[in-house]
Amino acid sequence: MKIVNQLIVFLMITCIVDSCTLSDEKKQEVIIKSIFTPDLVIVNENPTLYYELQVTNTSNEIIFLHKLEIIDTANSKFFIAFEGDDLVNRFHLKRANEETPACVVPPQTSAIIYLEIKLPNNKSSFTLTHNLDFTNQDGKNPKVAHLTISTVSTTRLIIGAPLSGGPWTTIYDPSWERGHRRVVYTIGGIDRIPGRFAIDFIKMDGDGKNTIRNEDEVKNWIGYGADVLAVADGIVISTNDEFSESPTLSAHEDYLPEKATGNYISLEIGTNTFAFYEHLKPRSIKVKPGQFVKKGDIIGSLGFTGNTTGPHLHFHIANMNSSLGAEGVAYEFDSFFILGSYPSLEKFGKVTWIPTLITNKKRIAEHPAPNSVIVF
Repeated sequence: MKIVNQLIVFLMITCIVDSCTLSDEKKQEVIIKSIFTPDLVIVNENPTLYYELQVTNTSNEIIFLHKLEIIDTANSKFFIAFEGDDLVNRFHLKRANEETPACVVPPQTSAIIYLEIKLPNNKSSFTLTHNLDFTNQDGKNPKVAHLTISTVSTTRLIIGAPLSGGPWTTIYDPSWERGHRRVVYTIGGIDRIPGRFAIDFIKMDGDGKNTIRNEDEVKNWIGYGADVLAVADGIVISTNDEFSESPTLSAHEDYLPEKATGNYISLEIGTNTFAFYEHLKPRSIKVKPGQFVKKGDIIGSLGFTGNTTGPHLHFHIANMNSSLGAEGVAYEFDSFFILGSYPSLEKFGKVTWIPTLITNKKRIAEHPAPNSVIVF
């Protein structure tokens, strides 16, 4: 594991609400805050900021969200604006039902807006202003809630590969409604997103297939049984090897969220930094809690246990030793080659990927882009 300079860390967050009418200036009907320290990763050579805004309606009326603008405060330059479908697709209301309109926050309720923002390459510190336009139920009296976030330079987490060779498809997408990025777990009354930067790795062959012959047979998946590697020097904190494995996908048992990980390993690789390897093959775990491992050591095998639709390795890093009760934190791999990507997963496993313009381009200290095909 290496620590290198990172572009930003959040130091100051302020929130106020302005009204278009002076009589309402002091009312704080909407409160915005960042629910966890925003994190930055380099994706396709672009510094990309991941964070979530919690929008709380403290009034006794329904509010409608219309537009979110994000501005570089220093020069009033717009980074990006979300409205219409763009805002709807990033909006999530907890406890919503089918009759709840999009971008509506009922009284005394909170919602989340998920953000992934590409940042300028040439700035190491700046201030972002967030302007959230909203109205009450009758659409009158438009107002704006503000959130200001100041940033300075800090560090990034660079780790080794959790697997060797490839090709591996990095299955994830921040826009998926039920993807790791957007699944909030509430444990002890606290909402957390452990899979904020999680990746599911599925191995392919050169023709873009992930199985040979009958895909229902677990043993026919190309990546099944692949060696799983320590991404850094560290201490094994916990393991679970109690899950069995069905020989076929069709016979696989459905598991509750608390058993979603299947067989897993938790590896402490730094202060408040825990690497999680999930869905491991039964009786494949080669390490025990308290054991020291070196970067690149084989610690287990890719399997088909827990809540999964096919053999793969789920990998993420969190700030506590809890697979579901911790916040996912950013990480980058020290190096990998990118072969291409799948813009859509409709034909995943059936046809080859779309190759990159530059064949076998090597990436240094990056987080793979969604649904990329890479080789370690």
